[in-house]
Amino acid sequence: MPENTVVLILYTTKYRLGGHQFPVVAETLAAEKRSGGVEVIARSVESKRDVLAAIDEVRASGRQIAEFHFVGHSGMYGPMYGTVAFPEQFSPYEWEQMDIPFAQGASAYFFCCRSARWFAPFFARTFNVPTYGFFWYTTFSRSKTKYVAAGDSTERPLYTIGCMGRKSHGLLASVKKRMGRMPAEEMKRFDPRPPDGDTTYDHVAELYDAAFVDIRVRKDEWRWLGEHLPAGKFEMLDIGCGNGALLNALADRLTSGQGVDESAGIIERAKLKNADHRHLSFQKIDGPVLPFPDASFDVVTSLMSFRYLDWDPLLAEIKRVMRPGGKFLIIDMVTVPVAIGEYPRLLKDKLRTMRDQRSNKTFDAALKRLVSHPDWKKMLEYNPIRSEHEMKWYLESRFPTQKMQILNMAWNSRIVAFDSGPVENGVEVKLSYP
Repeated sequence: MPENTVVLILYTTKYRLGGHQFPVVAETLAAEKRSGGVEVIARSVESKRDVLAAIDEVRASGRQIAEFHFVGHSGMYGPMYGTVAFPEQFSPYEWEQMDIPFAQGASAYFFCCRSARWFAPFFARTFNVPTYGFFWYTTFSRSKTKYVAAGDSTERPLYTIGCMGRKSHGLLASVKKRMGRMPAEEMKRFDPRPPDGDTTYDHVAELYDAAFVDIRVRKDEWRWLGEHLPAGKFEMLDIGCGNGALLNALADRLTSGQGVDESAGIIERAKLKNADHRHLSFQKIDGPVLPFPDASFDVVTSLMSFRYLDWDPLLAEIKRVMRPGGKFLIIDMVTVPVAIGEYPRLLKDKLRTMRDQRSNKTFDAALKRLVSHPDWKKMLEYNPIRSEHEMKWYLESRFPTQKMQILNMAWNSRIVAFDSGPVENGVEVKLSYP
């Protein structure tokens, strides 16, 4: 390793199960590094502030980071901190604003579930360092080359490995794992490189516009919104507005409506679609900053876009532009396999969806063209859908009197909705940067 550099190992102890074992994994890793004569700094990080403090500690000492390691839990968009009751996660925007003192030739390693699916490639191109992660779920193991059951033990050595198991590959994989015949997943390496396709809606704007000519084809979502939008006339902001179909459908109820989106192509579609509505306007934004004065809106909506957004920074902005009593309404898709006890609900929702598809074959055909297009699939690689628990725990921790609802259920995904209630009743915290 270059002179004046350190290996920085960060680990969590409070988020979800295994918190008492992650320090042992970190100690095992640190001992292996120190045996090679390397200086190691290992720190428990229970919040975003703790992560920043550990990085600042290295910077203040005048050293640089040769290897960056994280041991813990991860959501689809990266490492998780805090607790299930109040989870914390750096948004993509927050990572991009961060200054990590990496040494030349440095690398990063994320020993957490599914870190290779989105986060490791993102981290590599954001910080210009080779980054490693696991594609599969992780587990504790006595060996780092194959699964050897560790149980609840805190004895060293202990490793976090990626491994096929029942959750990802079914019962046979679980049997093979328990028999000690399941090899550990080799960490996947991602070198710094720009995205190999369009990460926005720009290339699918025309197909999206053709599918969602009228947002009311989404019957479950439209019904729920009708039950939760304010009575009478109101001023509304739609975040991730797409082609402006939602504001268009609500035009007669709005005193004024604003739509924002990060895709320039889709914003142009929204402007064309709503050219006859002078009280509706649309603009492109970059990052979680809303270009509106304080207390501008009675309601803010996010329809099928909250999963992509920078949650903490944007929520602070939403509270700023909302009037007292205003609320934030979210409808989105999340991933989760259906449980056996949910089969009756699944059957009911499937039958209703099939009836809706038969009653609007034009929409169904247009939607299939959209979701089967290569540009749509490429966009989803860089904007993946989050797990149900990620969204549920986040929203219900920020607005603890409210509950997320399920609107429609499928085999491995579902449509959910959340009404914040008056946003001023939410938990007021500043998590990003002290």
